[in-house]
Amino acid sequence: MTIYTVILILFFLEITALNKIRLFGVRPELLLIATIFFGFHFGMMRGMEVGLISGVLKDVFSIALFGVNALLFLFIGFLSGFLKKSLFKENFITQFLFSLISVYVISAVYFLCLDKTVAGEGISLTHVWAGALFSGGGTMRGGVHAASFAEQFWRACWYKGLYTGCVAPFLFFLLAKVLEINDDTHE
Repeated sequence: MTIYTVILILFFLEITALNKIRLFGVRPELLLIATIFFGFHFGMMRGMEVGLISGVLKDVFSIALFGVNALLFLFIGFLSGFLKKSLFKENFITQFLFSLISVYVISAVYFLCLDKTVAGEGISLTHVWAGALFSGGGTMRGGVHAASFAEQFWRACWYKGLYTGCVAPFLFFLLAKVLEINDDTHE
């Protein structure tokens, strides 16, 4: 099975089947896990390639500024490839933590830098920020109650990070088996 086939399968799983298995309103980031996996096992260039392709696929179906996912996933692919010799990539804890932290980094960029809508309800993040900072809670805009920034950050970042981190070791194992990876040959 080629890397591109794996990316497409994970992409379709992420946008279809995983919508049915949401926990706390979030789904795991399979393409992010794949980006980390390929960086860990094949190095920076392959990690960046998978990250760029995965990011572009996510950008096509995202309401965010086009290219943001591509850039962030490219960075995660670079970082995972760069750290491949420094980390014990077969360790479940490493896989969990790297995936968890990657989701936190991506979520932080979205919440801190982008003024896009939350849940497609026309509530800008700047408005949510202002409500959280100055009123101590949720705000109203157009009759829609916006949760405070902390609540949105917890839901979109912490839960997604934990969910993705928990799925990562399983997907790492599955990808290694499907791609018949022998770690001695990819050092």
